[in-house]
Amino acid sequence: MANFNTVAGCILASALFAMVVGKVSNAVVHPHKLDKPALAVADEAPTAVAAAPAAELAPIGPQLAGANVEAGKALFQKQCFTCHTADKGGANKVGPNLWDIVGRKKASHAGFSYSSAMQAKGGDWTYEDINHMILKPTAFVKGTKMAFAGLAKEKDRANVIAYLRPLADTPKPLP
Repeated sequence: MANFNTVAGCILASALFAMVVGKVSNAVVHPHKLDKPALAVADEAPTAVAAAPAAELAPIGPQLAGANVEAGKALFQKQCFTCHTADKGGANKVGPNLWDIVGRKKASHAGFSYSSAMQAKGGDWTYEDINHMILKPTAFVKGTKMAFAGLAKEKDRANVIAYLRPLADTPKPLP
């Protein structure tokens, strides 16, 4: 019985302490009510706004001529290998295997479940398409499942593409 009284006393003392601290803090700090909301919320849907034109990328071809394959491999292993493999017959991971990616039909690697947005993109992977995709995947394919922020530096993108290019039975010529 003595233990019960001790526990009950501690609980009541803690509750009383919390109440006193709350009252004292309200007396010390006076909250200021805003006259109007700091963030206005529209009652109706906004009208159509013209989308800002996408920034044009310089062609990647000239950069590929002087790209560093070893730097591209290192960057691929650091940034891409978590989700992609690049060896012939390699397994799909979170993303599809990238062996023979240049010239391959988009959303076509066997055994990988592509987003409907990627399937609708159509066409073959060109050097320019790969450049746009690894710059900002969500801008190139709206609705892609690829959760990658992208490679902002043109040199880094050129190096990765230069690394991927020879990973094919018959590498595609440079543009």
